[in-house]
Amino acid sequence: MENNRQISAQQLMQKVSEAAFYVTDLKLYLDTHPDDARALRMFGEASRNAKACFDAFEKRYYPLFATSADCDSDWEWLVGTWPSQKMA
Repeated sequence: MENNRQISAQQLMQKVSEAAFYVTDLKLYLDTHPDDARALRMFGEASRNAKACFDAFEKRYYPLFATSADCDSDWEWLVGTWPSQKMA
């Protein structure tokens, strides 16, 4: 994950989407090719990259998942803009 303070929410969300897609694609491949060591290494790297993307977005904007939110005192994890609102 690059360290660019000028990246917009939309650009960062694009990186999150791409990283999540890549992890899912590798997961599906590994479901049918569990002995592919190269794919397993790629999955590990892709998973770390996806986590970095998620963390970067959540640190700057808002939680993407309820499990990422700090909801000890109130239920406010849906503070951000919904995906359908962001792309309008």
